[in-house]
Amino acid sequence: MESIAWDPSLETGDALVDEQHREMHDLLNELLCAGDTPSRIMSVLERLMDHALLHFADEEDLMRREAYPAELSAEHIAQHRALTESARQKVLEFHDGTLTEIAPLVEFLREWVGTHIHEHDRGLIDYVRERDGLS
Repeated sequence: MESIAWDPSLETGDALVDEQHREMHDLLNELLCAGDTPSRIMSVLERLMDHALLHFADEEDLMRREAYPAELSAEHIAQHRALTESARQKVLEFHDGTLTEIAPLVEFLREWVGTHIHEHDRGLIDYVRERDGLS
């Protein structure tokens, strides 16, 4: 599989969030380069999951600090939980041999990251920037 180029349209304008998104993107590319070695693939998947959980915690902390509206926070956090559960399930399927190729997993993660950033993270960052008078 060919590496995935970073899409600048995914940048939110928040330095920490953008750095974490680029790191997840780099891990997706590392996953693409992991070849057919299950132990290497699992190592990258574990790091990707750990990074995603840290990123989600940072975003949720930002929501609390900035008094992000409760209904938007609840929806955003639900998205985090759904991704975590879906990704965990796919990792387990790869680990137990049900999922034998990484391409569907990478495509799932790639699509979800792009959609999540465009639909939820950008809204959060726009809210924070507007609230801080930075729009």
